Amino acid sequence: MFECTRWNPWLPALAQGELPSSFKEVIAADCKRVTVLKYFLEALCGQEEPLLAFKGGKYVSVAPVPDTMGKEMGSQEGKQLEDEEEDVVIEDFEEDSEADGSGGEDDIRELRAKKLALARKIAEQQRRQEKIQAVLEDQSQMRQMELEIRPLFLVPDTNGFIDHLASLARLLESRKYILVVPLIVINELDGLAKGQETDHRAGGYARVVQEKARKSIEFLERRFESRDTCLRALTSRGNELESIAFRSEDITGQLGNNDDLILSCCLHYCKDKAKDFMPTNKEEPIRLLREVVLLTDDRNLRVKALTRNVPVRDIPAFLTWAQVG
Repeated sequence: MFECTRWNPWLPALAQGELPSSFKEVIAADCKRVTVLKYFLEALCGQEEPLLAFKGGKYVSVAPVPDTMGKEMGSQEGKQLEDEEEDVVIEDFEEDSEADGSGGEDDIRELRAKKLALARKIAEQQRRQEKIQAVLEDQSQMRQMELEIRPLFLVPDTNGFIDHLASLARLLESRKYILVVPLIVINELDGLAKGQETDHRAGGYARVVQEKARKSIEFLERRFESRDTCLRALTSRGNELESIAFRSEDITGQLGNNDDLILSCCLHYCKDKAKDFMPTNKEEPIRLLREVVLLTDDRNLRVKALTRNVPVRDIPAFLTWAQVG
């Protein structure tokens, strides 16, 4: 126990500048410690279950002693803690110090608010962790699934023709795969190739995209006119076309956006029959055969494809795997 008063015997000498600088630093450090102790005591008194209380001009401990503590430490030591509970004096303050601590109520309220916010945050993290754990438990109970991929049909999206036309041409020339172009992709390329007035005013990038789309359309038209057996067009309803001379498609009533229509073309080649892939042993994983690969750089489309068990790669990665070009 120690007392803290506002008087310091060094203060007169400090005011007259008679003390060396080292003593000034020591006194300043002491004042800082006293201030910190005062705020610490006020914080202890402001808890929901106070540890200290100001009684008779003194701070005394009011922390409850758990009943089990006496049992764990022995009946004699537990009784001693209970007897000394009211006799622990932390620090004495003079009447003048009460005025200095009156402004600490705002700090205590702020600490309580921070404590409440922290408790809410911890509770929210706990609920989130419980949800994640529940999902993991559900997944662990589900049967594992394996995909056997034998690439035969390659379905590129619109950006594939804009950014990787030369790579798609090499894949077509390898004669190992059949390039399936969704009709919605050809329509998008037509729209980009024609462009709009706003595209001309937008600057060089719009003109570059327009030029790449025009080259892609010309490439596809030449290949379809030559009756390339490794190239075909596919409508969103699963109809294969050998020519794109008439390529307008009515998509009214179709669900989803253009990405969903491209994905539906991939699902056209995913013929899953339960009797073909369901194993007789419940412990064995489900094995699906896939002969189609979606070629795209679009992250959202990749996620949609994976949720439908459709293999997906970007064109450079597939080119490296296939060792083409």
